[in-house]
Formats: sequence, C-alpha cells, structure tokens
Amino acid sequence: MTLALLFSVALLVCLYLAGDGVVKEPRWAPHQVWTALTDGLRGVLAGLRVMFFAGGPLRWRQLGLLGVGLLTYLAWRSWQQSSFASRPGPIDIRKFENGTHESDGCATYLRSRFCRQLADTDVYPPYAGPSDPAPQGFMDALSKQGDTSSPMQVITRVAAALWPRNGYFVTATLQKRAQEPRFGLSVTVTSLLGRSRSTTTTMWGQSWEDATCRAAYWTMAKILPATRLARNPPWRKWYGRDMPADLFECYSEAKKRHDDQKLDEALWWYREALRLDPFNINIRMMVASVQEDLGLFLDALHTYEAALAVVELEGRYTGALWSRRRHRLVRPWRFAWSSLRLLLRHPEWIRLRYQYARALGYTERVVGDWFADGPSDDRRTDRHRAHEQARQRLCAALADRYWPAVVNRTISVDPEQAKDRVRVLLAKESSARVLLALAAWQEFHRLHEDAALARLVPGVDRDIGRRLLRTMRDLWAPLRLTSALNDDRRDAGPAPECAGGDEPQERVEFDVRDAECLPAWWLRYHRAKARRALTIGWPADPRALEQRIRRVQRRWNPFRPMNHLDYYTAACVAAFALAGYPRTLRARRPDDRRCGLPRADPRGEVERLTHLAVENLRAALQSTESGHAGRVVTQSDTGYGTASRLRTWILSSESDLAWLRYHAVFRFFEQDIYRFLQPVSPRPADVTRARVASYVRQLLCEGARLLEREWHKRRLRPERPPTFLHDVLWWVRLDRRTWQVVERIGRDRGLHWEDRAEFGRLVTRAVRLVRTAELHFPPPVPRYEDLDLPQVSAVEDDDPHLAHKVEGRVDDAVSAVYGRLDLLGGAMAGVFEADADDEDRVLRVLDVADHDLTARYAELCMRHARRWQWVLEVLDGAGLDADAVVPDEEQVEP
Repeated sequence: MTLALLFSVALLVCLYLAGDGVVKEPRWAPHQVWTALTDGLRGVLAGLRVMFFAGGPLRWRQLGLLGVGLLTYLAWRSWQQSSFASRPGPIDIRKFENGTHESDGCATYLRSRFCRQLADTDVYPPYAGPSDPAPQGFMDALSKQGDTSSPMQVITRVAAALWPRNGYFVTATLQKRAQEPRFGLSVTVTSLLGRSRSTTTTMWGQSWEDATCRAAYWTMAKILPATRLARNPPWRKWYGRDMPADLFECYSEAKKRHDDQKLDEALWWYREALRLDPFNINIRMMVASVQEDLGLFLDALHTYEAALAVVELEGRYTGALWSRRRHRLVRPWRFAWSSLRLLLRHPEWIRLRYQYARALGYTERVVGDWFADGPSDDRRTDRHRAHEQARQRLCAALADRYWPAVVNRTISVDPEQAKDRVRVLLAKESSARVLLALAAWQEFHRLHEDAALARLVPGVDRDIGRRLLRTMRDLWAPLRLTSALNDDRRDAGPAPECAGGDEPQERVEFDVRDAECLPAWWLRYHRAKARRALTIGWPADPRALEQRIRRVQRRWNPFRPMNHLDYYTAACVAAFALAGYPRTLRARRPDDRRCGLPRADPRGEVERLTHLAVENLRAALQSTESGHAGRVVTQSDTGYGTASRLRTWILSSESDLAWLRYHAVFRFFEQDIYRFLQPVSPRPADVTRARVASYVRQLLCEGARLLEREWHKRRLRPERPPTFLHDVLWWVRLDRRTWQVVERIGRDRGLHWEDRAEFGRLVTRAVRLVRTAELHFPPPVPRYEDLDLPQVSAVEDDDPHLAHKVEGRVDDAVSAVYGRLDLLGGAMAGVFEADADDEDRVLRVLDVADHDLTARYAELCMRHARRWQWVLEVLDGAGLDADAVVPDEEQVEP
C-alpha cells in the first residue's frame, strides 16, 4: 500500500504542475488555507483535462501523465489483489465439470453444497450465482456503464474491467471409479496474487455429498494459511505453511458439534485434530472446555496440565512461579524477558494459565473426581484405567510444582521430603482441597504480575485483565481457601454442623499462618492483603465481602470500563459465600402467600449476598449488549457468542452459583432473562449427572430405534435378498460389535464418553448417513431446563427443605436410569453377543456349503430387530426424558 500511496502523491503533483504550470509567485498567503486548497483542486482538474483532452504541443505532457496514471493504477490494482488474497475476498466458484454419466443437475447440486460448506466455515461467503455479482464499489459500478462515445469513458471502462473482484477461483470436475470409495471430486484452487499459483487434488468419498464436503475442507485448508485469518487462534502456527486438510476438517467438525452440544462427537473430533497437531494449545483448551461440560473435572485439569507442559519446560515454569520480586528485577533476562518471549510465541498463554488456576480452585469438583470410588477388578473399564493414570500424572506434577507451599523458604529443607508431604496431603480429601486452594492462590499471584507484560504483546486476550485477576487473587482464591480450611478443621475434630447444612455455624476467622508457608513467598503488602482477605472468615461476613468487592471494582481509569468477566467473577464470589450458610429457609406465612411475597431467609446475611450476586450477574449480561455479545469467531469461540456462553455458565456449568440457584432472587432473574413465559423449576447443585444420564438414555433409545428400523428395511427390501453372504456377514459382525459397546455402556452406566461416541459412530455406519443426519443423530446433550422431571416440579417454591428435596428427587431419577443401564449391561447383552457369534458361524457354514440364504434371511433380520426392540422396552419409562423437536415434524434439508 505504501507504493500505491507514493504513486498517488506523484500523480497529484504531476497533474497540478501540468494544469497550473510552475507558479513562481503564490497567489495566496500562507494563512489562507482554504484558498490554497481550492487552487490546488483547480490545478488538479486542469491537469485531468490536459491528461485526457490535450493535443498539439501538450501531447508529450499528456503521454507523461498517462504513464504516471497507469503506474498508479497498477500499484493500486496490485494492492487490491493482495487485499482480496489476505482477507480473503470473494472466492469465485466456477461451474463444476461433469466427467461422469451423471446428469448436469447433479453437478449443479454439488456446486451449491460446495458453496454452502465454504459459507458454513464463516471464513468468507463465496459468490456462486448464475451471473456476475452485484457492484460492490466504484470500480464495479464503472464497469457496468454502456456508453463508450468518448476516450475517457473507454479508458475508465477498461480500467474497471481489469479491476480485481476476487482473490481466488476454484474449479472442480466430477469423477467416478469402480473401486471404493467410488465418488470423487477433482478440485483446483488458483490464487490471483502476483503470478497465478494453483494446487489441485482429488478427494474421494462414499457418496457425492461426502466427496464434496472433503473437497470443501481441502479448499479452505489451502486458502486459510495464506490469509490474515491464520494469525488468529488456533491457526497461528500454520500462517504461511501448508496446512493438512485433515486437520482443518477435524477441527471444523469438532467445533460444529461443540456448538450443537454433541459433546461426545466433539471430543472425538478434537482428539483426532490433536493427533495431527499435538502442540496446538487452543485445541487443548477446547478439549478441556468440553470435558468440563461433561463433568470430567479431573480430566479437564489433566488436559490443562498437559498443555502447560507443552508450552514451557517444567523447571522454568516452577522457577518463575516461586521467584520473588527482587530476583525478577535483578535477573530480567531470566524472568521478564523469557515471559515476554513466551507470550510472543504463545499469546494464549495467559488464558491457559487462568483456566488452569481456576480449575485448581474448584477444589470440591476436582477432589470429588479424585476420590471417586472405583469398581471391583472384574468391572474395571478403560475409563477407570484412564482415571487412575490421570491421578498419577497430576500427583507427580503437583508434588514437583507446589512443594514450596508447604515449607518455609528461610529453612533449608530437602525437596524430596517436601514432595513426600505433598503426596501425603493429596491422599486425604480435606487436606487435598487445602493444597489445591493454595496452589490456585499462588498461580493467581504470579499471573497478576505477568499480566502487566501481556499488555505489550498483540494478540493476547484482553478480557483477562488485571482487575479480573485482582478479583481472583484477593477474593475468589482466599474465599475458597477458607472453605477448604474450615472443612479440614471439621474433619480433624468435633466441629459445628457442616457448611450448607440445616443449622447455622459460627464464623471462623483465619490468619496468614493458616495458609501453610505460602505468604512467606510474597511481598509485605501482599501479605497484608492476604490477611484482610482471610479475616472475612467462613461463613463469609457479607458486609466485609461487599466492601472488598466494591474496592476491587473501583474504576481508577475511566477509559477502561469493566467487562462481563469482571462482573461475572464478582457474582461468583458472592454466590460461593452462600455455601457457608444453611440451606433451610423458613416457609411463607399464609398472608405472604396471598400477597405473593417470596420465601425469605431467616438471616439477613444470605439476603445481602444473593442480591449482591444477582446484581453483578445482571451487570455482566448488560455489558455484553454491544457487538461483542453476538460475535461469533469460528476459529476460537464456541456457541453463539459471549451471551450464549454466559447462559451455560449461569444456569448449569458454574459450581460457584450452585447455592444461589435455590433462592427466589435468582429465580426472578432467570424468569426475566431466560425463561420468559415459562415456569422455572428448581435446580440441584450439580446438574451434570442428570444431563449426562438423560443423554445416555436418549442416545441408546434413538440408536436402538434406528437399528430396529434398519433390520426391518433389510427384511422388506423390494429387491431379492443378497446372495453374496459377505454383505450379511458384515451386517452381523457390525451388530455384534455394537452390542459389545452397549454392554460396556451398561456396565459403566454410560459415564465413559468414548463408548458413547463409538456407539454413535457404529449406528451411523449401519444406517445410512443421510438418514442419521435427517434425524439429528446422535442427539445433543440436553440442557437441564429441557428435562422432564415431574417429581422436582412438584416441589413447592416455598418449601423450607427445598434444596434437600430437589437433590433427593434428582438423585432418584438418575438412579432409576442407572438401574436400567445395569440391567442392559448384565447377562442379556452377553447372551445377545453369543447369539451373534452363533449366527456368524452358521452363515460361514452356509457360505462354504453354497446354500441359499433366502429361507433364513427373514428370520435373521427379525431376530436382530427384536433384540433392539428389547433395548427400547428396557429403557422406556426410565424417566429423564428431554423435551425436543420431533425430527419427523421438522423440515430437514434435502
């Protein structure tokens, strides 16, 4: 663009000199700016007249001006071409050539699917109309003029016709061959930047739609690294390089399923993407996000830990984590410069550390998975083996990284003894919560200091600012530590009723000495802040907590307003403080019921905390009303923007808000924002178990229904039964493998995501892919508000034991589904698998003896259909139905 601007300035100077001549004495004073501008414009217009209409003695001047104008046009044309190639601009999809015996309508249909596939990636909507696109600029409008009576009109029309309108064009040819996969699409992508560069390949698939989808992904994989979109996550490392088409396909399919809440399929595709690009930190964070949505909190922490190990060496990270301020100032090349260099290579490092520290702070979720009861040896599955390996890896990592938190820095201590003490703390549930809370607090302390360097690096997530990290460091992490310390003291000896019980407990204040040796590594004023934070105590003092929140939210810089995460984190702090107060509320009096007054808490502290939390939640949603709320960046964001993610966190995923969801103030908030014109049902503290149990039941029912119908269709097919027995053998073996997966799902109660994903893929293989797509199989993981729980809805909102009743009835509904799954994974699945083995042997004998299959074919299909009908009968009436649109009543794509 610099060259084009220089030529433009040179052209303007030449036009002025040619039109007005060399002015020896200026006709305007230096302070007469307007006169100078009008004289300059008059000179330029006179130069244009000379350039196009001069003759005689001005012919050479005219040729010179035309030469300079031509160079300026070429410079701007080159810049426009580069801009279209790097944005990218419109992609011209040429008409598909038909190299097969298919009709031309098939080529037109596949071209439309190809364009739609490119548009679904949101990289750039391609133009694929029957004629030229509508004018998008001044040059496009000039090219549409029809009058060519003057030389100037001819020149401008030719220049407009040569003006670039797209950066790439794509040609394709349909092909077909005898061997599988039979359907192919030969695609050629040509870049118009500089010398035309093109690349070509042939993508094969099981159907025309499959080949077209693969070809579209290959096209975008070749275009994306050459554009500036590759500088955004997760493609930063692929800018200017040859990206594998399989990587782009796996990530796009994973993100599509992540947006549709098909979390098992999304996790499977993310894993395939990581196999092709194992050092992609953004994809690893997306994997951890899916694991948290599925309730796999220990696996999510393991994923964050593995991502940290990929970014930086363990020794360097631990040394920087426990370095003091004076060491960082004396050796800037070791700490500050290395951190800055790491941020330049991995701008997502700050977000990764924030997510990792936050996962450490959710101690009740991680410890609950850590100390989950394992099965007996005869019922161990791959899920338990992976769980045990994750525990071993995290235990070793936590001992190597956080042993300084349990020793005094002024005393010479053997690191191995300190690591042994960390392992001892991790062996007990209450002490493990304390250790994880200490680790999260130290992570936020160091992250707050490193965030100052992040401002110097472009591309770092600006949502994670110092105000947010200050809230996490001074409020969120200390409050969770006090809760863990209170539970640890309660387990160590006699204490009042546990937090969240029916009876209020006395407030216990803590000091920095209760935080092991962690404050000894901080500066003096940081220790003073920690002391003030711990004096809030547990249960938290609402007045002191509100003052601390207001102080952190104080806007010292009016030009840096608070974002949605600042308000949301403050709401989480106030909501988590409710866990220290009793869940039993007094019932409404008859007068209150007639007046419509909500139930009230017997203590004013709870009311103060609930109002503070809901106030910040409303402020968080209001701060997303700008364009940021509906922004969808395909490469990194999930769902439909910030507002959609906040909905998921507020209503389901966020464990800090678990105790807030029982109160009437939150119910009013949910009615105003999310459940307008609908009744609001009470929620348990953990909705993930109910969501996953309902999803497992729905997955098995829909899969069994599809397989039953498929066997009936095979029996009633209009053509003759297959005489080639290998087709029937393939059906039987695939059905036997599906039953093996069903047995694993039943034994493990559907808790292993890989078994669920494999079942969905096996059903898709047995049934036509187009049919499963029409019926939206596999189903998405339902939201809690979509679950049909009549027992929970029957609980009155003013019931004084609302929380206990909701928890109990949701557990009963989940246990009912687990009971049906145990029946499904018992002896019946083994019997069906044995029957499938017998049928396989019989079919092999028929194949060798060359007998006719017609007599046994109908009986075989009916037997397999009855087996899948039995699955429907077992799971029918188990409860936890999900309200959804019936696929047959929905308009599906052709």
